[in-house]
Amino acid sequence: MAKSLETWSKLDNSAKIYPMLVNKKSQNIFRLSVNLKEEVDAEILQQALSLTIGRFPGYQVRLMKGVFWYYFDQNNAKLTVYPLNPTSIKKITDKNCNGYCFRVSYFQKQIVCDFFHAICDATGASEFVKSLVYTYLNLLGHEVYSDQKILTVGSPVTTEELEDAFLKNYSRVPMSKLKIKELQGKKAYHINGILFDNAGNGIIHMYCDVKQLLDVCHAKGCTMTEYLGALFMLSIYESQIKDKVQSANDIQLFVPINLRKIFPSKTLRNFSLFSRIGANPYEDMDLDKLIEIMHSNLTRDLNKERLKDKISTTVWAEKFFLVRFIPLFLKRIFFNFSNTFWGKTKKTATLSNFGVLDLPDSMKQYVDSASFSINSNATTPLSLSVISCNDKACITFTRRITDTDIERAFAKHLGEDGIDLQVTSNFWEVDNAL
Repeated sequence: MAKSLETWSKLDNSAKIYPMLVNKKSQNIFRLSVNLKEEVDAEILQQALSLTIGRFPGYQVRLMKGVFWYYFDQNNAKLTVYPLNPTSIKKITDKNCNGYCFRVSYFQKQIVCDFFHAICDATGASEFVKSLVYTYLNLLGHEVYSDQKILTVGSPVTTEELEDAFLKNYSRVPMSKLKIKELQGKKAYHINGILFDNAGNGIIHMYCDVKQLLDVCHAKGCTMTEYLGALFMLSIYESQIKDKVQSANDIQLFVPINLRKIFPSKTLRNFSLFSRIGANPYEDMDLDKLIEIMHSNLTRDLNKERLKDKISTTVWAEKFFLVRFIPLFLKRIFFNFSNTFWGKTKKTATLSNFGVLDLPDSMKQYVDSASFSINSNATTPLSLSVISCNDKACITFTRRITDTDIERAFAKHLGEDGIDLQVTSNFWEVDNAL
């Protein structure tokens, strides 16, 4: 059944937290980029964007402040394509994006889309990005076909695309089943380093052959996420903790779980939770042991009943009558000072494996690869993300510190395992020093 967005709408359950955590230096943003084989035509991209946004009413919105919660209002302002500043992931604000919660940019052969997490997660965003690139290639005159992998301009908008999948899968549970303590976590090791003086992120991409990477993972009896997560923790230990005298808390990675794979949903909004994976820096720093830690934790956290309880816990917090009627300004104070669910002191870094950006065969000849980046902040100054497209994997480090020792250690281990890398950087540490 087709559906259009009303003049206003609620944020999904997961999205409600993100506007409350925004400050002058931090915003939950992620970036999806498609690298083409020819220079981007800015005028054609602008035409493609103007057409594509009409297919995604859930993204044609402006974030507004209500009395008790933030909400979305329909946004009819012009949506503009911007030339990219390659040395930073800029905050998305009402002024610099005409009120939209995402931004489309271009740089040489790249189409770059930055999203504020309040409107969607990476899976939802990828449907918009694929549609935009498909429309762009069509306008250029290329013969491309959707093969039922693209939400094309003019195709019907379904109710499922706009639904809050958290509420759909919520069920009332006894207080004893609420996973409050589990979501709370414990203090984690914090990555140390000199922060950039200016706003911006250092971004390093490591491209490699997907098959080569998977062959290494299969030889070690693990998945790509388990291998890269173990390597990430080992690199943090070797670069930051190994030669230090003082004791350190556990290295704790946050790994997003795409709930659509477990609770079937076509929502283009947020529908993910996190697995919190911890390793002791004095007992667990062996690659095989870290892989086992990754495996056992992810296996535990991918259990459907366990995830149901977590969904119920997060929705319960929203529905609890005392929370519902607390004014928004008090909620902001509470969420900024409380570590009950989202304490920044309880995370070392984020590792996010998007998976495969699945394109129709007719589009692949015009696309070289894709990249996926997660914004970092002063408290958790390094994140790792990975995406595969066209048989290429792109492993991306995004950081707020000048030091690149962790990335160097990580690349060294990949090389020792026989993985050939092509490394690119925005050299923000050099520009920041000028």
